[in-house]
Amino acid sequence: MENSTFIFGSELQGRGLATTTDIFIGTAILVTSFLATLLGIMNIVIIKKMTLFHNAFGYFWASRTVGELGSNLVHMLYTGPVTILQPTNIPMFIGLSAFSINYWFGCAACVMHQFVSLNRFVAVCFPLSYSRIFRLEYCKMAIVACWAECLAVVAAYYIFPCNLVGYGPTFYDFIFVKCEAAMNRDYSLVGTVVNRFCLVVCSGTMVLDLITLIRIIYLQKTLKLKTQTKSFRRDVRFFAQSSIQNVTMIIALALIVIVNNSQSTPLALTATAVNSFILTTLNNSLAMVIFNPEVREKISLRFFITLSKVEDSSSNSNVNTNVRSRSNTWARPSERS
Repeated sequence: MENSTFIFGSELQGRGLATTTDIFIGTAILVTSFLATLLGIMNIVIIKKMTLFHNAFGYFWASRTVGELGSNLVHMLYTGPVTILQPTNIPMFIGLSAFSINYWFGCAACVMHQFVSLNRFVAVCFPLSYSRIFRLEYCKMAIVACWAECLAVVAAYYIFPCNLVGYGPTFYDFIFVKCEAAMNRDYSLVGTVVNRFCLVVCSGTMVLDLITLIRIIYLQKTLKLKTQTKSFRRDVRFFAQSSIQNVTMIIALALIVIVNNSQSTPLALTATAVNSFILTTLNNSLAMVIFNPEVREKISLRFFITLSKVEDSSSNSNVNTNVRSRSNTWARPSERS
């Protein structure tokens, strides 16, 4: 690019006229983020209403869900619509803010998931120490520290020169913003370091999950009669709920590391990377329903109660109508008038 044609932040502008591919990918982002947002809200309501989740696991899960909600709202309100519309007059701070907000919430969700895995590891492997390690005040401190840490990471993109990243509608992903025409680097150094570190940490939780799984198998095979308690079965379900998400999270992070906010990455890969993270949050929200029969029972019960109320209301309305009709039929002419 020549110096005379260099425009700082041009990566964050649309192409002006949306293509079929723009509309397809933008719609995919919009629909998946909308569904993930609805399921995330459902998760928060379930955690609040059900005492089953009024514990350390529930607190961590709620914090992680808030992070996913914030990330998905950015996709639903900004990245999806601008990908479909492809406007050319987007203020630069909006494109940068979209990344900053999304990264802060997404990073917090990712870090909180490590606490969820650690929580399951301690619950299964060291049950006698669980209540001492995961006291309420400790959980609150961990959650606050997590969000503060991720905010500091976002700040690093602005503190260190030439590391800005924003959403590029024509790239279908968050893209590195070059700060000068002659710049050869096509990626953010901060993003490169942070994303790879996150992938390593997230992969490390697989080790915890493996140890937890081995412990569960040992307890079930060797101490079968002593471990088939309601509490143990719940711990196993919570473990399955968290471990399955580590797999999808690692896949999403691996794609983010490969893409690395680079403009030279094939568009198909960048579109897959951003959608994979949204699909991961969708999977995380569904896991609460899939692995917890109490949640399914509560949702089904509420649905049938609501349906029953509607039917009763309709039935009572028909009865009242019939009664009034019969009353009018047998009334004297003077009463009918």
